[in-house]
Amino acid sequence: MQAELRSLFSSDVDDLRSHAPGEAFCVTLRALIGPSGLPGEESFDFEVCSPDWLAAEVERDVLVSGRFHLFMARFDYEAVERYVAKRVAQATGTDWAEVAAKLARWSRWEFED
Repeated sequence: MQAELRSLFSSDVDDLRSHAPGEAFCVTLRALIGPSGLPGEESFDFEVCSPDWLAAEVERDVLVSGRFHLFMARFDYEAVERYVAKRVAQATGTDWAEVAAKLARWSRWEFED
C-alpha cells in the first residue's frame, strides 16, 4: 500500500506560500494523508522551525526534543511540500496501519498515543 499527500496547511498561517516569518520561527503544519487511490485520510502534524528558534529554545530550556520538528534556515513552503511528499511516497506497507506507523516516525499521527 502506498500513501498519498492530500493537503498540507497550517491553522496558524493563512497563506503558507507567501509566509515570510523572521529569523526565529516555528510553524505548526498538518498533512492530511490517505491511502493512494482509496477514500479516507488522517492527520499528521509537525513543526517547521529555524535554527535561530531552536537556539533560543535551548538557551531558555537547556534541552529541547527534536521529535516532530523539521529545520530550515528560512521558511520555504515549496521545499517543505516537496520534502513531505517525498517522505509520504516512501512510506509503503502491506496495510494502512503499517504505512501510518512509518509516517508517525517523523510526524504526530492523530491516533498515536
